[in-house]
Amino acid sequence: MKRHLFFLLFLPLTLWAQEATDDWMQPDRPGMATGTGVMPFKAVMWETGFQGDWSGAHVVTLPTTMFRFGITPFAELRLEFDGGLVENEPNHLTYEVAPLILGTKVRIFDGSDTHQWIPQVALMANLAIPCTQEMADAMHVAPSIYALFNNDVTDWFSIGYNVGAEWDGYTQIPATFLAVCLGFSITDNLGAFVESYNYITKYGKHNTEGEANLDFGLNWLVHPKVQLDLYAGFNCQDPKAYSMVGLGVAWRIH
Repeated sequence: MKRHLFFLLFLPLTLWAQEATDDWMQPDRPGMATGTGVMPFKAVMWETGFQGDWSGAHVVTLPTTMFRFGITPFAELRLEFDGGLVENEPNHLTYEVAPLILGTKVRIFDGSDTHQWIPQVALMANLAIPCTQEMADAMHVAPSIYALFNNDVTDWFSIGYNVGAEWDGYTQIPATFLAVCLGFSITDNLGAFVESYNYITKYGKHNTEGEANLDFGLNWLVHPKVQLDLYAGFNCQDPKAYSMVGLGVAWRIH
């Protein structure tokens, strides 16, 4: 499985490419669902933000950072790094880093102009790579793979949905990821979204655990190549157990 994912990850590097378009601006933030948009060839985007989580341990992500590189007309390379302040003890914060995530997104199908019920389709694969010795001693390289879909229902409303499998690097059991995102264009430059994202893990034949979450937010295109966002979310089963708020920016550098 991992060998096949490595092949999928680096296959686009060998494919034919073309020039980027100047008006393309489709960040993957905010929210947990991922869109089907793929960076044009030679285009580079930087997406970063800050997020505060309230759960058993308070966490402030400082920051979450992802670079996206268009490497063919239909594929991009993705590099993500997260670090944050974690309150494992009262009034005591420590800085911790998450595994480095290397991935790719490949556009499979652009949808239909005449049949809006036929979705746009993309495929995304990631590898979470331990980036500290302590992490390497505790976990393995962890793959994840997702099918991404999007329907532009009207010129102001779209539905995106994802299904995927995620390995955490500590166990052999993957979690199933399911997300549905409703997107709204309020004006040409202001948008809103609300989404449900869920994790389902099956342990054995009769033991299944699920986690249901909801988040919502706004995105504001302040410049043709710069978007700001603000969002919040919570756990639907127990909002007091987990909630978060965040803000960020996406900048198409090239």
